[in-house]
Amino acid sequence: MKKFSAITLLIIIVFSSCKKTDNKRFSKIDADQSGITFNNKIIETDSFNILTSEYIFNGGGVAIGDFNNDSKQDVFFTGNQVDNKLYLNKGNFTFEDITTISGTAASKKWKTGVATVDINSDGFLDIYICAAMYPSKEEKANMLFVNQGLNENGIPIFKEMAKEYGIADSGNSMNATFFDYDNDGLLDLYVLNNVDVHVLPSNYRKKITDGTALSNDRLYKNNGDGTFTDVTIEAGITIEGYGLGIAISDLNNDGWSDIYISNDYLTNDILYTNNQDGTFSNNIDDLIKHQSKFSMGNDISDFNNDGYLDIITLDMLGETNYRLKTTIRDTKYNDYVMNKRYGYSHQYMRNMLQIG
Repeated sequence: MKKFSAITLLIIIVFSSCKKTDNKRFSKIDADQSGITFNNKIIETDSFNILTSEYIFNGGGVAIGDFNNDSKQDVFFTGNQVDNKLYLNKGNFTFEDITTISGTAASKKWKTGVATVDINSDGFLDIYICAAMYPSKEEKANMLFVNQGLNENGIPIFKEMAKEYGIADSGNSMNATFFDYDNDGLLDLYVLNNVDVHVLPSNYRKKITDGTALSNDRLYKNNGDGTFTDVTIEAGITIEGYGLGIAISDLNNDGWSDIYISNDYLTNDILYTNNQDGTFSNNIDDLIKHQSKFSMGNDISDFNNDGYLDIITLDMLGETNYRLKTTIRDTKYNDYVMNKRYGYSHQYMRNMLQIG
């Protein structure tokens, strides 16, 4: 009898454990319920496809923010070939598409990254959108949608004002972020640029470090009067890169923001350390032994709760081990020689976790 009771108890424990592990922490909410139907659909043609433009499937951006000050978080999507979409949070995971009324569609542009900021300190969130891909400077000019307040129905209305603020960057931008690089209490703007000219981008050549590269990033200083000034060169932001990721953090705990940039192809990642005098220096080789080869994105956080910031970078890896093994490039001794000759850091086709 005791043996039977022990077995029964064991079975109950096993089933109870299984039940606990099956508990879902997240539940999928269908578009029919949420009202969010955005689809960043890409249509290829004979003249515009993955072979002619290999960044065609890089995607856009997503921003979360309270654009109408009702204490509920709204959702903004950027579209490549399609319009942007702004969804107003109505509560209980339901959203209303207010794109047309708000004036944020930005048709006829290829939109990529997005950043939110209250750029004029009026208490309403504004939207900065990066543009890329299309040939003309006007088509690639970044956009700033300034929140004009709410209409009679409580919907936020926006006005595009990037030129007025001096931040209509046209450098084929992938992303952007606002941060106070000089600790003057004003939010400045860093624009991450790329270049849609991929002629043997992985072949060794002399690195461009004087700020003249087409893919050079941009740093805009906030003047405090509704305008920004391009201070890229004088700030030391002069190293080329196929930029795909950016993260801002105080990595050395000196009270000043540093910048980590993820670059694709041959170009190395960059770690711009803040010199506390309005300039930056790239100290990545002093702080990191090796880095991802085709860096897609990055993030900075204290993942192990030891009080020090860590850095993670993601490479362009296959989803399965088979895909990884059949596409990964072998590391040759020649790479070490060429890296030393041309001044490139060691790179490997792997995700990287750098422990602070």
